Amino acid sequence: MSELKGEIMKQPLRITIVGIVCLLGPSMAVAPKPGAATLSYSGTITGFFDSPVLSGDFLQAGTHLPVFRDNTTAAVGSGFGTSSVAWNDDNGGTVAPSALTFTGNSFSDVAPDQVFALGTLTYFNGPNSPASLIFGVTMHLSAGGGITPFAGPVAIISTQNANIDRVADADRLFFSNFEIPSTLAAFENSAVTAIVYGKIADTLQLEVTSISLAQGEADHGCVVEGPAVGSTGPCASVCGEVCAAVALAVAGPLCESEQLPAVLNRRIRRALRLLGQAASTDSEGKAKSGVTRVMERLQRSATIARGAAKRGRISAACAEAVGRAVGNARSQAEPWLSTSDR
Repeated sequence: MSELKGEIMKQPLRITIVGIVCLLGPSMAVAPKPGAATLSYSGTITGFFDSPVLSGDFLQAGTHLPVFRDNTTAAVGSGFGTSSVAWNDDNGGTVAPSALTFTGNSFSDVAPDQVFALGTLTYFNGPNSPASLIFGVTMHLSAGGGITPFAGPVAIISTQNANIDRVADADRLFFSNFEIPSTLAAFENSAVTAIVYGKIADTLQLEVTSISLAQGEADHGCVVEGPAVGSTGPCASVCGEVCAAVALAVAGPLCESEQLPAVLNRRIRRALRLLGQAASTDSEGKAKSGVTRVMERLQRSATIARGAAKRGRISAACAEAVGRAVGNARSQAEPWLSTSDR
């Protein structure tokens, strides 16, 4: 029986989860780039989980109605204070426990408010009884170097298994403190990997903006953006891996150490937010309309990049890199956009 807790949500597909990791060491210093006209940061994202929530609701098999459980007197869960936490039944070590792991990325020459991939979350949905559940943790992410770390709750929503449909038996994580509140679901007996995106605000605060399914993870789970959803099913998105692939194509630094003009960064960020809205709808027509608008905005960004190169604001190589990224995004989106939604 598998479980996970939190707030009841649903989720359109959008990116992620891979393996399980150990406690990350101190992050590399994040510092202004000497002599640069614009401030930039380099370093490594580290993370850990603590403050387990030991009482809350799990979802009943079949009906998905919430059932309260108090495990405050039980010794459940392990790995708190590290980058990988686990919780499971007393099964003699014969079955892998449910687990949540963060693996941080290195980053270089990231500008203030530039969205980039902070790392990955790997969420494994293993067998659990109500007595072995935890119902939430606090996730801490740090960029080091005087940057204020991120800390936010992760609600764990476990589903009692009916053993008929592994999607219906999915357990979920809800991240309420992300810029785009999101749910990550792992299907029964599956590990799903999601990419965590964020930015270093000009207030020197590390912020998490969103998550999305890693490419190829749609068979293992899903991501739904927006406020908590109902309990009738974890995955409502019709955009699926397409939205994830488009996001991956244009996320992160596009010109290596060269910084894009602020207007381009803002346009790409807004396009990614619009993409998140497209990924959170269960209407294929609305999703395709949203992705079409995203591609129009990204194409306009490529045009602006070429103009900036002609005026000497960025290099020709940087403009070409933006164009390639947009072209990659278009190649991911166009086959899906050209199919009939009937």
